[in-house]
Amino acid sequence: MSCAIILQGPIGSGKTRTCLELVERARAEGVSTGGVVSPRVFIDGRLVGYDGLEPASGEVFPLARLRERAEGPGWFSHGGMIYLFSASGFERANEALRLSAEDPDRPMLIFVDEFGRLEDAGLGLHPGASRVSEALKGGVVSVYTCRTNLVSAVEGLLRGKAEETHVVGPGGADALWGLICEHLWS
Repeated sequence: MSCAIILQGPIGSGKTRTCLELVERARAEGVSTGGVVSPRVFIDGRLVGYDGLEPASGEVFPLARLRERAEGPGWFSHGGMIYLFSASGFERANEALRLSAEDPDRPMLIFVDEFGRLEDAGLGLHPGASRVSEALKGGVVSVYTCRTNLVSAVEGLLRGKAEETHVVGPGGADALWGLICEHLWS
């Protein structure tokens, strides 16, 4: 049975940490994972950006950096945000999402972390997030993270695609894992 879980909460509330806990739980249980998780990057205790992490391979690549920390060409800005965004990083993340969604042996659990202001504007992970929403028709379970004010945008992306959609807060990885398992093996 297809299921979309929208893991919502404010910045720093533990959405990505919960996803990382779920990735580890899936590995331990032999559940294949895909998509992208976006952990924070700290230097000397200061938040300087976000990376993309492919759960299946464990490979990490830059997605966003504070303007003074973005190195090399290929970074773009959006709407006066404090971060610059890596064009190649988002290409790679969207490719990971596309492959997760379209592979005939697709992962059972696909992460889209995070659907933010870029995605709401049709940029960033939006193309890959859309592909994953289409894959829900094939019976996968997906976890989308977003800030609380973007829940309706994610619900709109998922409308008519998932058999069930659950909106939950971060934390409680054990309870969330139970919900995921209900749908993986139903």
